[in-house]
Amino acid sequence: MFTQLQIINLLKNELPVLAGADCATVSSHTFTSIHSSIHYLSACTKNTVEHRHFTAAHKCFTLAEQVYREGDAMVKLLIENVFVYANVWTKSRNAVSTLPGNIIPEVLYKVHLKQLNDSGC
Repeated sequence: MFTQLQIINLLKNELPVLAGADCATVSSHTFTSIHSSIHYLSACTKNTVEHRHFTAAHKCFTLAEQVYREGDAMVKLLIENVFVYANVWTKSRNAVSTLPGNIIPEVLYKVHLKQLNDSGC
C-alpha cells in the first residue's frame, strides 16, 4: 500500500509525462496535499478526454486505477468522489458513449455503476 506522500510524488512525476499539454496548469498548491493532487489528476484526465486524446486518457485512467488499488482509505474515497463521481467522464455530455471501451478500467467503471445504483438513477 502506498502512502499518501508516495501517491503525491507519483502523480507529480507521472502526470505531466502522461497527459502532456492536456494537463491543467500547475499551481504552487497542486501537489501540497492528496486532495489537490487527486483534483489535478481528475482535471488532466478530463482535459485529455475533452480533447479526444484517448491514448493519454487511457494512461491517466490507468494511473488513477493504480492509485485507487494501492492507496489507503482516504485515497480510495478521493478517487471515488473526485475522480469518478464529480468529474472526468461522468460530467461531459454523452462522454461515456463516445469513449472507446478500453479506456476506463473495469474497477473504476464498477465504482461508477455502484454510484449510479446507490443513487437511485
